[in-house]
Amino acid sequence: MSTITIIKQDHKGSETWRYSGSVISRQVNQVKIEAYFDREDFEFEGITLKLGDRFIETYFGDRWYNIFEIHEQSSNKIKCWYCNISYPAVITGNSITYRDLALDLLVYPDGKQKILDQDEFASLPLSPEDQQSALKGLTQLQRIQFAQ
Repeated sequence: MSTITIIKQDHKGSETWRYSGSVISRQVNQVKIEAYFDREDFEFEGITLKLGDRFIETYFGDRWYNIFEIHEQSSNKIKCWYCNISYPAVITGNSITYRDLALDLLVYPDGKQKILDQDEFASLPLSPEDQQSALKGLTQLQRIQFAQ
């Protein structure tokens, strides 16, 4: 597997986080990578994210979201799917850059969904077209049948 750099940006394009992952697969407008959680353990919406948890991340160059499938580091059991609403990713040979739009969808293993950060998204200075595209991305995510 080849190494790739993932660059998260805020809605204005300023870098907020950078890390490396390994490419699992590439298709036209889509890259799937494997990365490991590199922060201290913390609780988030009833889920404990732990140092070393395995993330299978899928980025799209033609969709307004990305999907993180989060696995327990010790058992590989799926903890959740965390989906970022973002501008379509910019995918190159050695990097993936995405501009996060604050709005997120959290999907629990039992299928329950929770929309996060709606107020933060609503306050972003987006064009009406970008706001509609982002909301359409959320709707598309909500229709996916996430399965273990």
